[in-house]
Amino acid sequence: MPPSSDRFEKKRSSREPSGKKPGGQEGHEGKTLRQVEHPHHRVVHRVHTCQGCGASLREVKPFKVDIRQVFDVPTVAIEVTQHEREVKSCPHCRCVQQAEFPSHVTNHVQYGPRLTALVVYLHHIQLIPYKRLSDTIEALYQHSISTGTLANMVKRGREALESNMDIIEDALLESNILHVDETSLRINGKLAWVHVACTSRYTYLAPHASRGKKATDDIGILPRYEGTMMHDAFGTYPKYTHATHALCHAHHLRELKGFIEQGHTWAMRMTTFLLAAKQAVEAHHGALSEEEARRWERVYDRILERAQHRLETMTPLPKKALAFVRRLQKRKEEALRFLREVHVPFDNNQAERDLRMVKVKENISGTFREETFAQSFCIARSIVSTLTKHEKNVWDSLCLLLAGETIDRVLSAT
Repeated sequence: MPPSSDRFEKKRSSREPSGKKPGGQEGHEGKTLRQVEHPHHRVVHRVHTCQGCGASLREVKPFKVDIRQVFDVPTVAIEVTQHEREVKSCPHCRCVQQAEFPSHVTNHVQYGPRLTALVVYLHHIQLIPYKRLSDTIEALYQHSISTGTLANMVKRGREALESNMDIIEDALLESNILHVDETSLRINGKLAWVHVACTSRYTYLAPHASRGKKATDDIGILPRYEGTMMHDAFGTYPKYTHATHALCHAHHLRELKGFIEQGHTWAMRMTTFLLAAKQAVEAHHGALSEEEARRWERVYDRILERAQHRLETMTPLPKKALAFVRRLQKRKEEALRFLREVHVPFDNNQAERDLRMVKVKENISGTFREETFAQSFCIARSIVSTLTKHEKNVWDSLCLLLAGETIDRVLSAT
């Protein structure tokens, strides 16, 4: 059973205490509210009468004006825009001509892309359930929308956003490093999986009933990827032999912590080695020279050889620890790829970060009632994650995408 689905063993954080006090740290960038040069509104509080003698001051010019600014949200309301299409008959040939409605105006009465964007954002990104979302809209906008209508709006939002996933997929296939991972969730009460393929700029999430190669083949990115695949050594990923591979050391450090707690001294040495190698690469601002990489490689080999010799003489045989050591020996090139190739990171934390909200969603809702709901969630999260990585305004960008714009044009806009 994968760690994300383990219901019985108490979970422990692999983070070490930082020793820092809670709250903002020294040197961090503050977010102080500052006055603006051009406020939206001005309210002048005038002096009409002298409190000393009672004289009128209405015609006296002030020698000083004190300014205070209040930041607030405006009164909000749903606006109705009426689209009127002219139909004319040509006086010369009697042909009937009519204007065209905008492409997103398809019914006699409908909700627009901005309200749809709001519903998609609040439901999929802020994880507000339909009933609470209906209550929120009624409280803020004095407009009642049923939960069924909200579900249909989310469905239409998915249909409008889905074609953009192909654009994200193409961008991932062109990248030289691809982070991949998977995590469990439940769809209609049954165990399923969300798979991620991502970079620092793009995110692609997809649900599937399977965890293994059938799922990644069906999703379609990994069979065509030819760069470097970063992962946790799950058995599916090495089967894609047309790609090169790199192993995540965050996973190794978590495993090593368990071995250290069992009293394995070699695990502490390997932990120290990995963290020191990471610092060395960071100090060089990229990959090491070949000579330096070989020096680190010799230390790596020596630690594992001694660990293997020690473990093989122990009774009973520590099978998990020995399997871990043999895996690092067999996959040495993939484990140490970050030493030599500047684009290869030390860990797969990018993929883990992009999957994190799947678990938050599961903790809030428990399960998706239909696969289409899970697909809708993954599409919206993929789009918003990609927008965020490009430092785009999520709200404005969602409105554009739901009005028919494509994500490549939104991302390239200045």
